[in-house]
Amino acid sequence: MGFPLCKLIDMTGPLGFPDHVALAEVLGEERFQVSRMIMEPNDEIQRTLFEFDNQDFVPFQNELQLRLGLNNALAVQDLGETIISADDVNKGELTTRFRPAGINGPFYELTYKVLP
Repeated sequence: MGFPLCKLIDMTGPLGFPDHVALAEVLGEERFQVSRMIMEPNDEIQRTLFEFDNQDFVPFQNELQLRLGLNNALAVQDLGETIISADDVNKGELTTRFRPAGINGPFYELTYKVLP
């Protein structure tokens, strides 16, 4: 059996934080960009929003987890990291957070699915 795939669904972010962001897979100390996006203000949710197309997948590089990092695409600024577990296979839509301002601060939220 191969490694799982992570299907990217959408990303939301706090208003007033960078809206040009890059999502990267983290392997060791290196980051490899998998998506670059411009997030647009959304009045309904009072956050910025980017919806991925139906073909945005990130393959796991091992059978256990996928480590993702988020960066400001216009400046050198780390916006946080998160880990997605292979145990999430077939659990439907889930969310994970990137926290550029610490655990209690504003956050970016990625909605995803893990497919076998």
